[in-house]
Amino acid sequence: MNPEVYPIELTVDRTAVADILRGILHTILFYRVFGNIKPKEVDVLDITYSAIDDPEIEKKVDDNVDQFMRILETQGNQKGQIAVMFHEKRTKKAWFSKSEEEICWEQWAVTINTVICRTDGETLRIRKEMSAQLTTCFLNIIRFINDKKDHIPPITTLEANPFPFQVCTYNTII
Repeated sequence: MNPEVYPIELTVDRTAVADILRGILHTILFYRVFGNIKPKEVDVLDITYSAIDDPEIEKKVDDNVDQFMRILETQGNQKGQIAVMFHEKRTKKAWFSKSEEEICWEQWAVTINTVICRTDGETLRIRKEMSAQLTTCFLNIIRFINDKKDHIPPITTLEANPFPFQVCTYNTII
């Protein structure tokens, strides 16, 4: 089974990368973490998005955003990629044993292109573009999630979050 893949690509002022990436990750997780969640509202670039008020999820997001930023800063990259993958746990039966495997059923591939603004005018122009891109990004995430449901496996467990997720940062040198 191949996972459903949703690409997201934005061009962002380097000073805003962490906040924007955090917003994208939280938005994806808010709509894809099934179970009892406590919502909260967060603002970035004068745009409000929904996030899950959970210290464990916030730590996972923050750790991955920090790792993404370290890669950008230490290697001088202008582009970085991060993926959010959702898995289904399946029991794999062998002759005399059982084991559990995780099958990815959905992946969000986020590519961030960074720019460094040199003037105040350039900063204002890029900020407006970032705001428009982020609004479109949030709306596309919601649209994809509402429109594409056939690939979601049935919930067969009583766990708080039946579909574990993973966030991976990729090193892209450009």
